[in-house]
Amino acid sequence: MDKIIAPKLRKGDTVGFLSVAGDIKDFSRIEKAKVLFEQQGYNVVVSDTAKTRKNYLCAEDETRAQALNEFFKNPDINAIIACRGGYGAIRILDKIDYEAIKNNPKFFGGYSDITALQLMIYKKTGLVTYNAPMAYSDFGTEINDYTKQSFFNVIENGIKEIAIDRPNVIYAGIASGVLWGGNLSTIQSLCGIDFIPEEKFIFVTEDINEPVYKIDKMFTQLLNIKEFKNNMSGLVLGDFSGIDNERYFAEFFKELSNELKVPLISGLKFGHEQEKQTFPIGESAMLDTNAGKIFL
Repeated sequence: MDKIIAPKLRKGDTVGFLSVAGDIKDFSRIEKAKVLFEQQGYNVVVSDTAKTRKNYLCAEDETRAQALNEFFKNPDINAIIACRGGYGAIRILDKIDYEAIKNNPKFFGGYSDITALQLMIYKKTGLVTYNAPMAYSDFGTEINDYTKQSFFNVIENGIKEIAIDRPNVIYAGIASGVLWGGNLSTIQSLCGIDFIPEEKFIFVTEDINEPVYKIDKMFTQLLNIKEFKNNMSGLVLGDFSGIDNERYFAEFFKELSNELKVPLISGLKFGHEQEKQTFPIGESAMLDTNAGKIFL
């Protein structure tokens, strides 16, 4: 499948804040994010689902899927930023108009639960999406300068390499493939459907508040899938915030790297911490652990 790269943004373009997973408990944070984007020279539209609630979701499944489909179809919206993660993306995967997305490519950014949408969009359409800060979760708070600068630099200028700011080489080497992954527990929730790339991929992953035995279990489940194990050419770890045992964590990945014998490095600013890089999911890449960089 051919890759689709969305156009870069220009001042005056319109950004859509899309609420498609967990509910928005404090709409003032959406308004704060809107002001920030307007100060940066962009117009902003907000999905109606940012003001509704269905228990722990922002709306019914059909309504959330419709909001996503309409944002992609709308020619006046140049980019889409998820409002927040939480839960709910896997419930709408069969309701998404992938053909409309393929025919109307645009920047689509988010992380955490949004991983499910990103991986399925790439699988079904070839559209490269972006691990990126979100409207409610990041831009609606006191957003970190590193995170803000990384985001606006990427959407306006593109990105050719990703520096791993805190490199910890666990297994040295060079790997090539598409840069692919996201939140580990969300990726595990996709098991049972066709979501794994057919080409080699460099797996980037992160998670929050998961004990090491569950991280072990999630990796084991994924690696029990033949296509996953055979196609993973490298592994990059982001933030695993709130783990219960640092020693167990380090030992697990040391043992895993010796077993898999693929380049493995940790320290990418990627996950649920305040500092996070914006980078593409689905773009061709090369990982060089000695340089501590991913080249796109």
